[in-house]
Amino acid sequence: MHAPAEESALKLAPFVAKDARALAALHSRCFPRPWKAEDFRRYADMSTYPGLLAWIGPRLAGFLIVSITADEAEILTLGTASTLRRQGVASALLTRMMENVADLGATVIFLEVSVRNDAARALYERYGFVSEGLRRGYYDTPDGPEDAVVMKRALRDV
Repeated sequence: MHAPAEESALKLAPFVAKDARALAALHSRCFPRPWKAEDFRRYADMSTYPGLLAWIGPRLAGFLIVSITADEAEILTLGTASTLRRQGVASALLTRMMENVADLGATVIFLEVSVRNDAARALYERYGFVSEGLRRGYYDTPDGPEDAVVMKRALRDV
């Protein structure tokens, strides 16, 4: 049985404090060192940390939280429910967020991504991000320190 179209359509919405618990639950399924609901509530109350959530009906499908300082934006965290990966959720979030931060005056956006996360690096490369360097031991994982690739993209053409 198929869900009605309105329940299966992807909807993007700004992240607000009331979403912190659902966001923390999904974040904990995406990352080995998850953020807590209190962390997300704190970010929701600060204009320099805009977030965007993807919903399919009442289900949280994905999230993207950034930090904005002067004319730079940084992707702090991006995740998609495991059953919805490679279905356009992260792409929709990334496209809209790059437009949003450009509208807020950011001219460049950057991020760190695990050297082992080939899928995420490929996504960012499709969106014009390029490697700018390496941060040794950036991530604290259950298997020990892990390096991160620093990636950057100009926002002039967004």
